This record gives sequence, structure tokens and C-alpha cells, in this order.
Amino acid sequence: MKIAVTAENDNGLQSKLNPHFGRSPYFAFVDTETKEVELVKNNAARAAGGAGVSAAQLISDRGAEALISGSVGPKAYSALSSGNIEMYISKDNTVGEAVDSFKEGSLSQLSSPNGTPRK
Repeated sequence: MKIAVTAENDNGLQSKLNPHFGRSPYFAFVDTETKEVELVKNNAARAAGGAGVSAAQLISDRGAEALISGSVGPKAYSALSSGNIEMYISKDNTVGEAVDSFKEGSLSQLSSPNGTPRK
């Protein structure tokens, strides 16, 4: 399964997990079977508005089936839900730890947005 994880930097599985979906500087796309990781810069992170929706489009375009983040705002939640992308919340320190928690089934799945959009 291909999952996307919000990342603070581009250090592979050792990247620090970023708690904000739309404003995350990077996304780590991880194959849960092989742990192969590709880090992609989130060009929407500094956008004046619509960062969450743009980031959701990137996640969808890259073929991710699930997302791990610390928070997801209402517009991003709607966009990700429309793309049938499952969303999970993690408090882990690194991308690798979040992937391990996902594989163990210990992450909570979002059933509604838990973030507040920036104004």
C-alpha cells in the first residue's frame, strides 16, 4: 500500500513528522511493504490560501491510498475524502515511526476534520 506522511524535512524515514497537512514542507510517499520512500516538496505549503486542497490533489495524483498527519482541516478533509484517501493521526516523531504505527494498526483514523484552516 502506498501512503503519504507529512514530513518536516527530506531525510527519508528519519524525517521529522510534520503536524500540519496543508502546510507540511514535504510529503513522504512510502510503500508499506518495501518501505521504499520518495520525498516530494509541497509547493502549496506557502500558498496564501487553498494549501490543503492543493496538497490533497498532490496526494491523490501520486496514488496514495492513505495519509498520516497530525491534523487535517475541513477543506482538505473533504478533498481527501472525495479521493477515497483514508486519513490517520499520528503523534510519532518520525516518518518511519508513523509508518510502523500504521502497519501495527495503532493509529486513529479520522472520521471528521481535526484541524483549523489558516486565515
